[in-house]
This record gives sequence, C-alpha cells and structure tokens, in this order.
Amino acid sequence: MRRSTSRRARPARLFLATTLATAALALGACGPEGKAQTTPYHHRVALETVHIAPGYTVAREYAGEVQARQASRLGFERGGQVDQLVVDEGDTVTAGQPLATLDTRLLEAEHEELSARREELVTELELARRNEQRIASLRDEQLASEREHDESSSRTAVLQASLKRVEADLESNRVRREQSVLKAPFSARIVSREVDTGAVVAAGAPVFSVVDNLNLEIRAGLPAAFAATLAPGDVLAARVGGDTRQVTVLALGPRVDAATRTRPVRFGLDGNGSPGEIAYIVVDEVVTAEGAWLPDTAVTEGVRGTWVVYVATPAEAAGDLQRLEARSVTIRHAAGDRVFVTGALSEGAQVVTAGLHRLAPGQQVIADPIEAIANARQDP
Repeated sequence: MRRSTSRRARPARLFLATTLATAALALGACGPEGKAQTTPYHHRVALETVHIAPGYTVAREYAGEVQARQASRLGFERGGQVDQLVVDEGDTVTAGQPLATLDTRLLEAEHEELSARREELVTELELARRNEQRIASLRDEQLASEREHDESSSRTAVLQASLKRVEADLESNRVRREQSVLKAPFSARIVSREVDTGAVVAAGAPVFSVVDNLNLEIRAGLPAAFAATLAPGDVLAARVGGDTRQVTVLALGPRVDAATRTRPVRFGLDGNGSPGEIAYIVVDEVVTAEGAWLPDTAVTEGVRGTWVVYVATPAEAAGDLQRLEARSVTIRHAAGDRVFVTGALSEGAQVVTAGLHRLAPGQQVIADPIEAIANARQDP
C-alpha cells in the first residue's frame, strides 16, 4: 500500500518543481523593486526648422473688363438704297476694305452728263481763245475795234468760269460716288449687320457695328492708394481666359469712383482676347509681419480658439530625446498647404510638422526624418 501511494505523489512533486523554476526565472528578469525591465517607447516625429521672415506677399486680383480701343457703328455719309453688302457678322476686315455700296445709277448718269458738258466747254473755250487772239492781231493793225476785243475777252472769261463750275460739279459727283461705298475705318471685326440689301437708308443710319479686335485694353478699378503708385508704362500681370499675361499701364483715371472707392486704370493687352471678357489684374501686395512659413499640418487648434505649434527642445536626459513645448501662434495667411504664422517662434526653432493629435506638451519624442517615419509605418 505504501509503494503505490509513493508512485502517485511523484507527478505532483514534479509539477511543483517546474512551477517554482518558472517563477524564479521571472523574478530574475525584474529589478530591485520587482518590476519588469523593458525599453520605454518614445514617439518618433518629423521636425522642420523655423526661418523668420519680415513679411509675406499676397497675390490679390481685381476684376476688370476687356474692351476694344475703338468701336463704331458705321453708316453711309449720304442716303440711298443699299445695293450690296460685301461682309457679314463675324467677318474680320482691314482698314479701307469696302463693306457695302449704295445704288449709284443716278450719280453715274450725272457724271456722264457733266463730263459731256465739260468737253463741250473745253471746245468752246479753245475756239474763244483763238478768236480773241485774231481780234487782238486785227486791233494792232487797226482793223478791229476795242469793243470787239473786249467782247472776245469776256466770252473767253465766261467760258473759263463755266468750265470751273462744271469741274466743281464733277468733283462733287466723284465725292458722292465715293460716299456710296462704306469702308472700314480701321482693322476690325464685324459685330452686327443692321440692314439688308435693297433697304433705303438715311445718311448716318447704322449699317454695321464693328470693334477693333487687334488693339484691346483692360479697364479695371484698383484701390486708390495702390493706383497712385502706378505710372504709364508700368507692367503688371493679368489673368485673361485662364492665361496669365503681361499688361502695360496706359493711363490712370483722374477721379476715384464714388461707389466702389476705386480708381479706374487702363491697361494695354497684347494677344488674343474678346471684348466683354472678364480679366483680373494680379497685384502682389507685401504685408509686413514678422513670422514664419510652416506646413498646415504643423498647426493644431488650442484652447479658446487659439492655434498651437509644438517646438522640440533637447531633453535633460542624454540621447536623442526631445521635449515638446506648446507655443501659441496666429495664422496670418494661407497659401496651398503652408501657412504664415506669427507668435512665440524664434529663428532656428524645431517645429513638429505632423501627427500633433498624438502629442502633448512635455512629452519626450525622438526626431526622425519624415522619410524614415513613412518607411517604418509601411513595415509589416
């Protein structure tokens, strides 16, 4: 009976020995106070060096309108029936190009009549001059009287005056025939056609509306203080139809607009454009404010609507540890993914650029390049 009891007790003693050995190993890994000796975890952060700037530049845009330097409603200088329309809406014409004509059949008939009358007077005048010369010779030989000589001279003078009158009528006819052709006063584009062929128009009645599409300008209202710094010939940038171009100041308006409190400025525009199109004058405004440009991820919301950045300073303990300090800042301007801030920052300070939601003031962290942090996050 004793032998069998001894055999059953052996597994229990073996289990107790194994348990005691495991506990001894666990106690051997603890420090004097019985706590586990493990390496503490420190969050890794990316830092950016602060560079203090005296201010920043803001690109402001002021709306204006593209306008043609010349725009006219063209009509004939004399009334009549429209005989032909040479161009139509949308056509581009050059200076002096015919646009439309009037019916000139009466003027052509008048021209033929005046031309015949002129030839008749020229023939009569030639005969009168020859007669005057004969009578003058006879008078010298005392074969003709002074009265005959005076009559021949008067006849010649009358015919000369009649010839001048007819030549003046011919010139008037020529001018009226020229006025029957409507020509483009400058290179332009036809905006609209107001009449049709066969219509009877009065002198000056609009036939075409045209705009100068080669010489364009922008009229924009700028702040009076800024406009006062400009002078003709200054070059600014303008955004027209999605493209940024260089424009030149042509002239400044003499008065400030009472409604907008802006001063009108004219800019010369080179290149393509359409009258009536909206254009934007781009002005780089320099704002004086001592601060620094930081990524927008470096700024987090503080208490009571304030903004905070975390500045890393060397910790008292040796090694690469950095201690975080919260600094209040003010966001003055944002451009893309960066913000210009002012506040308790100094040249060369190291600011945490991301992951601020996992940080707190006084926390100790390890600075690492942002590439190393990104690679570490991708590791399985």
